[in-house]
Amino acid sequence: MVARKFQVRHNDADFVIDYDTDDGFETLKFQLFSLTSVVPDDQKIIAVDENRVLSDDSDLISVAERLRLVSVNDEVNEQPQPQSSSHIAGNAAALLMSDEELARILQAEEEALMLQPHIAGGSTEDFEKQIRPYVDKVRMYEDPVYQQAARKTAPVDELEEKALVALAREGNFEPSKVEQDHAFLLQLLFWFKKSFRWVNVPPCDVCGSETINQGMGSPDDSESQYGASRVELYRCKICSKITRFPRYNDPLKLLETRRGRCGEWANCFTFYCRAFGYESRLILDFGDHVWTECFSQLLGRWMHLDPCEGVYDKPLLYEKGWNKKLNYAIAISKDGVCDVTKRYTRKWHEVLPRRNIITEPALSALLATITQECRRGISSQVLSELDKCDQMEREALERDLHSTDDASISLPGRQSGDKEWRKSRLELGSDSLSTSSCPVRKCVDEHVTRIYNAFCPVLSQFVKEENPKIKAIKALEFFKKILMDLKNTPFKMRKASIDSASNTIQAIVHQLLPSFAELLNALSLKSKADPDGRVDICLAGDPVKTSLGLPVVLDALDDMIQNLKKIDNFVEDSLSLPLLKLNRIHSGFVRASGEELPVGIATSAFDGTRNFKWEEPNGAKGCWIMYEVADDKMHELVAYELMSANDVPERDPRDWVVEGSNDGRSSWHLLDKQTSQMFEDRFQHRTFKITPVGLQFNVFRFRFLAVRDVKDNSRLQLGSIDLYAKGS
Repeated sequence: MVARKFQVRHNDADFVIDYDTDDGFETLKFQLFSLTSVVPDDQKIIAVDENRVLSDDSDLISVAERLRLVSVNDEVNEQPQPQSSSHIAGNAAALLMSDEELARILQAEEEALMLQPHIAGGSTEDFEKQIRPYVDKVRMYEDPVYQQAARKTAPVDELEEKALVALAREGNFEPSKVEQDHAFLLQLLFWFKKSFRWVNVPPCDVCGSETINQGMGSPDDSESQYGASRVELYRCKICSKITRFPRYNDPLKLLETRRGRCGEWANCFTFYCRAFGYESRLILDFGDHVWTECFSQLLGRWMHLDPCEGVYDKPLLYEKGWNKKLNYAIAISKDGVCDVTKRYTRKWHEVLPRRNIITEPALSALLATITQECRRGISSQVLSELDKCDQMEREALERDLHSTDDASISLPGRQSGDKEWRKSRLELGSDSLSTSSCPVRKCVDEHVTRIYNAFCPVLSQFVKEENPKIKAIKALEFFKKILMDLKNTPFKMRKASIDSASNTIQAIVHQLLPSFAELLNALSLKSKADPDGRVDICLAGDPVKTSLGLPVVLDALDDMIQNLKKIDNFVEDSLSLPLLKLNRIHSGFVRASGEELPVGIATSAFDGTRNFKWEEPNGAKGCWIMYEVADDKMHELVAYELMSANDVPERDPRDWVVEGSNDGRSSWHLLDKQTSQMFEDRFQHRTFKITPVGLQFNVFRFRFLAVRDVKDNSRLQLGSIDLYAKGS
């Protein structure tokens, strides 16, 4: 296996593709199809440096990284032809375009700097007045009493569990402290996004009806106490009462109100980050936005986090996604202030003319002065370390400024705020963060297969009972309740009890408990019986494995109970799909034509839960997902299941084909074809049996040809895909 990174030019666009040479030429063509919409059969891929057309036989290990994609309708000469000197010069100019573009940008920057002293219309005092209030604000974050209050309002145990589960889903069951801290920060961001409320227009305080803005009012003493220098007034459309919306600046007050706009959001979230020990700073955008940066020990650099959007480590979000015209982005922390605008732009030559408040030397001097004030009283050793970090960041900002961003990443427009307000600010754009160049991802789903297999002894035991269907349904419903009780307890000390003397169903479960042993083991749980007949269900090993498995088994129980209710006669022959899901293929490698970031990734289709889904932002009219079996083990596919996702039925797949390959993806065998399929419910499982072909495969591919609504919808989504092999 050789990992390659190709730079592909198509028409006027450039794309960067990560490619594994073991995947074959056809996979490269499908990746290009997802980026350019040029179907594989119409593609001609040209190695620029060698001026030749690539084919299935081409050596993709040795070919140079620069490629060009054209349609078969374009004329491409595979062999070099005699050319005029002007034609040769033209080709050379095209190849050197990136260097010339860089030179043009640098020249524009120089010209902008020369003009800046003549256009800067403000003063140092004007600029300082905008920064100073934020310097005072971030100092409040260091109050130990404030920090303790913040930590008490956050569900720390839940966030820690989610962080560890997120790492486990990537196969990391023994993360380092640095990895845990990074994962916890991301969960803190996601929780904050859900727990804080955006205010467009506040509802009436009296009757809850809609209100109309009536202008501004003066803060009263109780509002001024918490830093509200301005108050918005709104009149109720129904009762005519006035509702006040004070714009609080005190982070302690925001812990209570938990509402506001970007100023309150960033203020409170940055405060939370400091309360949990992260080096954090508030980023003030002079174009009317505020967000957060935290220093990630894992990444070794400052990381962008926007609590309003729930987006992290995407600094080009504003310029590329929102089409924002940046001028100044100033980072403000307890250790000083600095200009980080260069982190958020790749168009510095365009930003410079908009930086017209003060000159660059005056700005640097002002920020240095404020920083010196912030660092008074700090030991010389700490000062030296801070100066070293400052220098490293300056070098990183310059280094990244002219770097090439990944064209396969689609950054969204602004999502927070009223749509008409966002439209008036020209900040609308795409509605999701996605990529059309997916890496190969490993499925961490062996626990799903173990759980599915562990239901076999349970159901087999019920078949032997009198009135098996009724007993099975009631017992499984009771067992589900026990697991729900376990799920709702702190993840490091999960425990639930069964008292055989309480009622008949508990007695049945108690009696059949030995058949549940394999299922409990798959969940890293165990049962312990007391002399008085009570049975305790508690942790048997790694609590993270239990947290990972509980959503799987709860969803499986729901599906199993529904299937049991549909069965007229529950007998031994019933112990097959869709009721009993044996021989599920697991632990393979997945890639797709596209995916939603960060939670709609391709492996979400194989995690066995309803919590996540695979979402292809441009998949409505065609997309694919490919599953490669671990260790190249061959399987005969006998069935597969698809589950609809949680929402938007229009995105459900309607037409698709399933194919298998056993020769390194050089050829594909048709295994199944479906058209005009409909999912009637959300989270609906549908089982499709495969007509035996007598062949085994180690790669399976789903090509989804259309979704339910291809007219008004561009996306495809799936809750899950499960592949079932022929038993040995």
